[in-house]
Amino acid sequence: MKPYLSEEIQQRAEHRASLYRVLGNRQRVLILWLLAEKERTINEIALAIGASMQTTLHHLRILTFSNLAQSRREKPTLTYYLAENELLKNCLVVANRPKEILTKANQI
Repeated sequence: MKPYLSEEIQQRAEHRASLYRVLGNRQRVLILWLLAEKERTINEIALAIGASMQTTLHHLRILTFSNLAQSRREKPTLTYYLAENELLKNCLVVANRPKEILTKANQI
């Protein structure tokens, strides 16, 4: 059956669905919460979420590819931060992060 919704609407729906697939991982949500508080290095993120450097880097690559996070190299350190885009401005996952839980992470 041919859909009656436009191709543009279908593409927007696919874009949103891909965002939710990215956010469907607990560690990536934790990383976004941490980055919403302040810029962090891979070491800081790995320590805060209790993951290996390899796992953390894997999740950061996915977030970067999805345009949710960005990085900046300050030799020899790679620093990650939230991307500036409309999706994140309206993202309830980031806006409703549990600030009291992240207090300890901000001390790192």
